Amino acid sequence: MTAKTDTMTPADNRHTSDVSLHDTTHSYGRVSRLNHWLGAALILVLLGIGLYFEDMPKGTEKLYWLKLHIAIGTLAFLPLAFRVLWRIFSRGPMAFEQPVVMQRLTQLVHVILLLGMSILIVSGPLAVWTGGRAIEVFTWFSIASPTGKMDSLHEIIEVVHVFSSKVVLIAVILHVLGAVKHLVFERQKLAGRMIGR
Repeated sequence: MTAKTDTMTPADNRHTSDVSLHDTTHSYGRVSRLNHWLGAALILVLLGIGLYFEDMPKGTEKLYWLKLHIAIGTLAFLPLAFRVLWRIFSRGPMAFEQPVVMQRLTQLVHVILLLGMSILIVSGPLAVWTGGRAIEVFTWFSIASPTGKMDSLHEIIEVVHVFSSKVVLIAVILHVLGAVKHLVFERQKLAGRMIGR
């Protein structure tokens, strides 16, 4: 008899690499995990800053926070855009078993999050540009307005941006509550899906 060895062929290695990088039926891959946590951090920071200066009177302090919001939002554009596209074109794990109504609500929250992020990353720069200003990213670089000042469109885009941020905030809260429900009340293994344990 010959002893069985634990060797792997190149094909096996490629398969293992694919599984760890991409989503499977039971777990999110490394790309999805990075997208999720980086995207969550960026969205929470941007929402937090936006809500903080929203009701401030016009002045130096509000301008400081607005410029910070714009700079971080500009740097966040590519990661958030990639996060949205990755989720659209990749298949995530199978959904947890739950009543149909809750399953539909979960799907709706995910759609709102993706759609809301898409609107925010488009309306953000447009709001700056249609105000006739360049996008200033700290002192590193600036992006000149391709539109010039367009007052009527600027007001509409600002309303859309603010409204979308409130919708995304509500969706984030529902998403967190859903995760707590699965983890605490139903003892489902969220850690293995999005944390990788």
